Amino acid sequence: MPGPDPIQILRTRQELIKRRGGRDGLFGLLEYSTWDVVRFFDDFLGDKIQGSETGGATQASGIYEINTGVDGAINILADQPNGVAELRASDGAGANDEYAGLSLPELAFTGQRSAVMAVRLAIDTTTTYKVEVGFVDATTHNGAVNDLGANSATATDAAVWVVDTDDGGNWQNFGVEGGTTATKIEDGLSPTAGTFETLVVALREYDEVNSRAAAKFLRLDANGNLTYESVWMRETDVSGALSSTAAMIPWVFVQVRDAVDRNVQIDFIDVRARRTT
Repeated sequence: MPGPDPIQILRTRQELIKRRGGRDGLFGLLEYSTWDVVRFFDDFLGDKIQGSETGGATQASGIYEINTGVDGAINILADQPNGVAELRASDGAGANDEYAGLSLPELAFTGQRSAVMAVRLAIDTTTTYKVEVGFVDATTHNGAVNDLGANSATATDAAVWVVDTDDGGNWQNFGVEGGTTATKIEDGLSPTAGTFETLVVALREYDEVNSRAAAKFLRLDANGNLTYESVWMRETDVSGALSSTAAMIPWVFVQVRDAVDRNVQIDFIDVRARRTT
């Protein structure tokens, strides 16, 4: 009797090119299934955060790192459709400017390797708070953005979605390279309390000689429909640029702007990049 159908042996970009005969419209989709792409995906389907023995520890050992001002935390919420984690700026009533930053702690992603991250999230209450989502250069920031209204950064290198009620409460696209901030992209979108949306940050090298990268910001609504796509934020478009070689981490951050707690519910985190340039 004949044996089972053979399984694909080589899952590489080179093998994909051979089989597709070139870079057709399906190439980009199929490439994500190859070994040539680094990827991390978390749907928060377990009882505890991956790699953490306690689930709410300030250091979820093995996967995530939590940087908190006082007692911020992350935990899995029980019995949620799709699996949901909750990032809390304060594990209690909170005090003004308490925060929690969630990251994959190793500096593993660069624009040179076309890093992309997506986070599906919902903010519990859209008053007196700040949230950031994207790529930043350190796990220890108490916010990669220092003053959104003044367009100043704490991070040296970053590309993030940011909303801060101290500056109006709409999502904005923020970039900084080598300490120089780019002109913000103010898209006019505002979160809806308790409603999930997906925020995407994509990095791409456009000038290999000068190690310049661009960032694009996209938003999907609760049903996964694309509702916003920014222009590429890059040196030729704005004052400031992104470095294609700056090593960065995926980042989700929440901060209170009053003596109350603020929570971000995270449905999934998805991060991908080319393994080589």
